Amino acid sequence: MDSLKGSLKEAAGDVYEYIDDKVDMPVIIDINGIKRAGGAVYTTSRETSDLCHTTMDKTSEIIAFGLELKETLDGLSEDGTLEASKFEIIKDLVDGDRIRAATALAGELGDLALQCVDKSQEMMEAIELGIDTLPDFIEDHIENKMDRAAEKGGKEGDPDLPDVETHSRELQTLISDVEGVNLFTVMSSGKLAFDGLRSKGEVCQNMFTTIRDFSEDVSQVSDAIQKFTLGTSLGEMKESFKGMKELVSNAWRCLRLSNLIKLFAEGVGKIIRWIVSLFQRASEKLGSIWGALARAKDVLADCVQYVVECIKLCNDAKDRSGELCDVSAEIREHLRNIVRVDKSAIASIKDLSDGDEIRRAIQLATTMDDIVKECVMHILETIQKVCGAIKSMPDVLKESIDEGGEDGSAEGGGGTTRAVSFGIDDDDDETPPADGVDVSGDVEELDRMRGAIEEANVFESVEKSAEGFDGIKDKIGLCGDMITKSRGFADTCNTTIESFGGAWDLESAQNHILELFEIVSLGKLIKHFAQEIMKLIRANIALMEAVMQKFKDIDFVPDQLEDLIDDIGDGLKDLGKKLKFWDK
Repeated sequence: MDSLKGSLKEAAGDVYEYIDDKVDMPVIIDINGIKRAGGAVYTTSRETSDLCHTTMDKTSEIIAFGLELKETLDGLSEDGTLEASKFEIIKDLVDGDRIRAATALAGELGDLALQCVDKSQEMMEAIELGIDTLPDFIEDHIENKMDRAAEKGGKEGDPDLPDVETHSRELQTLISDVEGVNLFTVMSSGKLAFDGLRSKGEVCQNMFTTIRDFSEDVSQVSDAIQKFTLGTSLGEMKESFKGMKELVSNAWRCLRLSNLIKLFAEGVGKIIRWIVSLFQRASEKLGSIWGALARAKDVLADCVQYVVECIKLCNDAKDRSGELCDVSAEIREHLRNIVRVDKSAIASIKDLSDGDEIRRAIQLATTMDDIVKECVMHILETIQKVCGAIKSMPDVLKESIDEGGEDGSAEGGGGTTRAVSFGIDDDDDETPPADGVDVSGDVEELDRMRGAIEEANVFESVEKSAEGFDGIKDKIGLCGDMITKSRGFADTCNTTIESFGGAWDLESAQNHILELFEIVSLGKLIKHFAQEIMKLIRANIALMEAVMQKFKDIDFVPDQLEDLIDDIGDGLKDLGKKLKFWDK
């Protein structure tokens, strides 16, 4: 621009004098200034056209990307359902390398739009300076040339500037929808957002195409200006003078087109800024939701192994409880035989004197305790992982779930809402759930039996032990029932995991989020039942150990006892009273 100004100052040295036959005084016509202006505008217009050609591929990529995302979401949810296995695909689309590349492309388009604005400003300044060099009798000097350019340089077929404000407002609406997205609208908002990116990408592409066309028109007109010449002969000069009208018309056309380029470039730049903002917010908000769902799905898939193992352990523990009940019943019958002091007592004493039967019962109970303890470890792993997945979710996915309604339940009803009030924090001191169990009374009962055995004398201990093993059989049966319930919870947990990882009904998607809470609830119930089972098992073990210790203190001499029983058969009827044995 500085060189152009310099050339205009030198224009006075390159003029033609022409004496019009209707004018009785010499006229100095300076065309050098307008020609230099035309040359500067021509160069800049070609550069602007090249910039616009660059935008074509970039806008095409944005349009294609928006269309791809829209069609992908349509295809994945065509029947109103969505497979959970597709969460990761959607997450990568809305918050992966592709969308980051598309966002970067939009940013580059914004930079190109700014460059077009700068180029148009250069062209406008150049042609205005050129017009100012023309003598007044050819073109009056005016300050505000834009109105004159619109009047003299405009054409009926010039395209109107698109309604940039409307397009901007529509993009702002899409951004607001994305900002307020929730589980129910995440799919529809995503479709609208990416369809909006596609359509506004097409608007930008059309506007850049128009800018390119304007630039090419400017190139043609400015080329005519820079090539304009005045003849040397009188006749040529007369024709050239008449051609000045077209020269001036071309100058105004250049100014008009340059101004249109500026207006279109500023407009497309504004739209692109909103497109970039929509890209960024869609990536952030939609990506966080789909990413959280994908992570939750992966977490649950990983937890299946723990739940399946828990089911196997419950089955094993259940089998052991049945075996322990049978062994306890056998020991109880042996003890009752001894109490009855009949012929069968000898065999029972022999079976119990070495302690193998009781040790077997203790081993079974200890193994059960170890199995249940391992089950708890797997369940704690599951609870920890699922709670972590829930806590990492954006708040919008948990709205109206973790708060619940006025009655403490969340939408969805049934057992699912239990998890909401149960919470997702792992607190060992938490209050047991309403549908839990409490074995403290059973433990106290077993402890009383153990105390009675420990305090019993040699004659009382056998009957107390028989009563103790009667209680053991009942309590181990109770453990078996609790294990069965725990197995049921684990089965339900497994089914719930399968549901979360299956097809989602988008109209009831919140129920699937509730399934995460339900899994935590079921896990904590299994943990709670397991802890109660272990309390009961350990109380039984303590009781059995007390019985075994008591039997160690008794000096069983089978031959002497056999003689004793023979004596009873011979008439010593009162021996039972002396020994304080009771018939049953």
